[in-house]
Amino acid sequence: MALYGTIDTQYVDFPAGIDRTYLQGLETRSGLSVAAMIAAVDAAMGAINNGVDPLVAELSAPPTTQISAIGSRGDAFRVQRKSEYSLPRPQQVERRGHMLAIAAYDVALGFTDDGLEEISLDAFQENVRAMQLGWERAFRREALIRLFDPAEAFTDKDQSSTSPGFLGSGTGNNVITGFYSNGAAISGSHYVRDTAANRQAAIYAQRAKLKLAGIMGPYDLIGSQVFIDAVVALPGFIYAGSPLIRIGAGTAEAQVDPLRYVGVLGGDIRVSQPVTDFAEDAGVLYKSYGDFAADNPLVMRYDALWGRQVRVRARSNHYPLSEAVAAAKFGMNVNNRFAAAPLLIAASGAYVAPTILT
Repeated sequence: MALYGTIDTQYVDFPAGIDRTYLQGLETRSGLSVAAMIAAVDAAMGAINNGVDPLVAELSAPPTTQISAIGSRGDAFRVQRKSEYSLPRPQQVERRGHMLAIAAYDVALGFTDDGLEEISLDAFQENVRAMQLGWERAFRREALIRLFDPAEAFTDKDQSSTSPGFLGSGTGNNVITGFYSNGAAISGSHYVRDTAANRQAAIYAQRAKLKLAGIMGPYDLIGSQVFIDAVVALPGFIYAGSPLIRIGAGTAEAQVDPLRYVGVLGGDIRVSQPVTDFAEDAGVLYKSYGDFAADNPLVMRYDALWGRQVRVRARSNHYPLSEAVAAAKFGMNVNNRFAAAPLLIAASGAYVAPTILT
């Protein structure tokens, strides 16, 4: 039976038969305390599980164990003048949930009994840092892939059902039909390819789609270095300035955090500092309601039995970290299918999601 907390750890899974006395008395030939090594791994796991990438936080709704998401599109009841002779007809929002995907992820720490016997403190800590950074990048990578990629994803390894992206993604029951709150029929796609010459018009057209769905600004625009560099050069862009440079008198200055944003486009589009996760001329316009707000574009699904945590499974009865694997089970999904609109700038062809480098 797996044990947690044998030496006050939370995220390291020990095999049966390992107890506090054994761990505290174990030492490598190089003089390292195994208990201290395990504590370092547990601390790294704590940093992964309790920290969150700022971009992922503002894109995501609260993590959930539910297998489906609803996602609002601004449905509104129709209020009419009261009739003297009859009761009003009841109304109810039609629930149009879509399935959420989940998958298992893991990485081997690469420690062997012999390696642990001889490893130095610096080398051990470097491996732990690399593992921590790998998990942090994995969560961000999966969020960005789901943000840009219109492909449907299988909900689980044993399921044929799929989880769709934003409007324009999905087949069968994943196709969005019906009407916006203003009565207009839902149509088109939030996934757009346009030319460099039409960049500004395309961004504003994406904004119009969010507004049509009842999603009001301010909006956020993220993109690659080449994409943001081109946005900065567009008419109507206003710089946020710099913490190190005072803008001259009479010069317009965007009232946003200059460490986070380059400036503002079109009055209500906050242009973020470039992201380095992909190189293509691509970006996405989205609405964030705040960190982990219910109507944000994305949502993480996690397994109710496994939990949200990344945990280290240690299986050796000699050195508990030998042949250890760090594992988690989660899925990054679209939550609000109207709250983001990706844009690819290319001379021709269809929309293609950028390749996430991390």
